[in-house]
Amino acid sequence: MLLSLFSFQSQRAIFMVALGIATLCNITFFSKLFHYAFNEQNYFLAFSAPLILTLILIALLNILLLFTHKTLFKWTIIVLIFTGALSSYFMDTFGTIIDANMYTNAMQTDSAEVLDLLTPKLFLYLGCAALIAFWVLFKSPISFSSYTKEFAQKAFVAIVSLMLISGLYMSLSKSYSAFFRNHHELKMYLNPSYPIASFVKFMYTKIQPKPEFRAIAMDATRVSSEKKKLVVFILGETARAQNFSLSGYDVPTNPLLSKRNDIVFLNNFASCGTATAISVPCMFSKFGRNDWSEEKESYENVVDVLAKTGVRIIWRDNNSGGDKALAKRISDVVKYGGKAFDDVLLNDFQANLDKAYEDTFVVLHQEGSHGPTYFKRYPDAFKKFAPTCDTQELDKCSHEQIVNTYNNTILYTDYIINETINLLKANEDNYETTLIYISDHGESLGENGVYLHGLPYMIAPEAQKHVPALFYFSDKQKATREHLALRASERFSHDNLFHTLLGRFAITTAEYKPNLDILR
Repeated sequence: MLLSLFSFQSQRAIFMVALGIATLCNITFFSKLFHYAFNEQNYFLAFSAPLILTLILIALLNILLLFTHKTLFKWTIIVLIFTGALSSYFMDTFGTIIDANMYTNAMQTDSAEVLDLLTPKLFLYLGCAALIAFWVLFKSPISFSSYTKEFAQKAFVAIVSLMLISGLYMSLSKSYSAFFRNHHELKMYLNPSYPIASFVKFMYTKIQPKPEFRAIAMDATRVSSEKKKLVVFILGETARAQNFSLSGYDVPTNPLLSKRNDIVFLNNFASCGTATAISVPCMFSKFGRNDWSEEKESYENVVDVLAKTGVRIIWRDNNSGGDKALAKRISDVVKYGGKAFDDVLLNDFQANLDKAYEDTFVVLHQEGSHGPTYFKRYPDAFKKFAPTCDTQELDKCSHEQIVNTYNNTILYTDYIINETINLLKANEDNYETTLIYISDHGESLGENGVYLHGLPYMIAPEAQKHVPALFYFSDKQKATREHLALRASERFSHDNLFHTLLGRFAITTAEYKPNLDILR
């Protein structure tokens, strides 16, 4: 009976597509599955998984193609082929998981960031997909039966496939249930089912009515002293704590800051997310990581609270992803878009301060260590660690080259922070000065085959979540510095920033939680 179904040429096409996707577009999935299965001596699962995945894909394709016929049938298969090829490129090359947050990141990127991801390997994947798509669309001799017959056979094959899968799972449940319970993240590497499901989830959130913009801290009041406060917040990009020599790293990536005795490095600081699109809005929000969701962006953030109490806001942005709409209600904003090195952020620093004497909050948003083109993030003078990886094709570089290039970006950040502190010191007769540096998220540099960032938080490695954070205080605030130094190893996170900034500017509001103020 089942063999007679292959008289339907559409079923032969579905079978070939399912087999091709299972074998060619799920290399990362199977490499991880085989690694775990062989380590646990679960050989039966390892050898049966390809068969079961192919059956699952046959069932899903028949369900997905149930109402298609002729041209629509072919075009749907072509979309699936390109989706599988594009997703497998990022999975195979960077260990990326294509979830809903990744689509958010993609929507917020700019052309320069896209160009950094274009490699010959990507064009090879897409070229192969194009050839297969051309064959399916123009060359494959699929003769279709009537719509009714095609519908009936797709429904029948889907049902039979699901019954076979259920029967196999029941007989193998002892091997499968425990395995996938222990390695639940494997489902996120299933291609193209997980990317498609994530896209549906992403689109669902986008078509939902946007909540009304909501003001917060309407009761906020600020105590202003005769000597004004100047707080500079350097918002780092893609810096991971383990590559800061301030954290004990044995490579001298912080030669300037390591000589200072007026800073405190926080050794145990966690990010809100693993990508800029999540972490940056979250860290400025009153909501902590556990309460954060995209709809919380409809609330005012800490910059709004500072501004409504009369604090002057200066925002300088060199991040290619922009300010994530955090500065859209601020008048003094300059955006460089990642087209220059980060020292451009300091160009008009003193001139801006000289325009008015008032409590001032300055945000300097870096391009920092954004990959995969780490070599573009620093001037030649900071190419200290060699050999380097001077290409976006990370798979052509050794791990040593990638790490060296990344370390050069940290070396340059060390310089940027130190230069900013020097500018603050030049203004300490007039202002009570503070500098805060915190990165938005970390980065994977090839450990366990994972590169870049953006993995779902629950499975992301510490390299993507453990971020560097440091404070600078003038000598007149020595007591504050010494108090913080005693807490340097405590667990802090992006959740603390909102309350720490309110406390630094002596703002009183019901939104302020003293227990989350790092400086209390």
